[in-house]
Amino acid sequence: MRKNRIRNIIVHESDIDGIRALADRVSEFHLEIIERKLKQSGLTTKQKIAVIDKILENLKAREADGFIK
Repeated sequence: MRKNRIRNIIVHESDIDGIRALADRVSEFHLEIIERKLKQSGLTTKQKIAVIDKILENLKAREADGFIK
C-alpha cells in the first residue's frame, strides 16, 4: 500500500483584489491539508517541524522575483 505524501505546495499570490481573495482561500485550503496530514502522520513534534522546514526550503528554492514557480 502506498502512503499518501505531500508532493507540492502552491502558495497563490496576486495583485488583483478579487484574485487575491481567491488565492488566499486556496492557500488556506492547502494549509489545512498540510495540518491534517501532519496530525495523522504519527510523527513526533521534532519530525513535524523538520517536515515544515523542508517545505519552506523547497518554496524558497523555487522562488523567483517574489513568486513561487
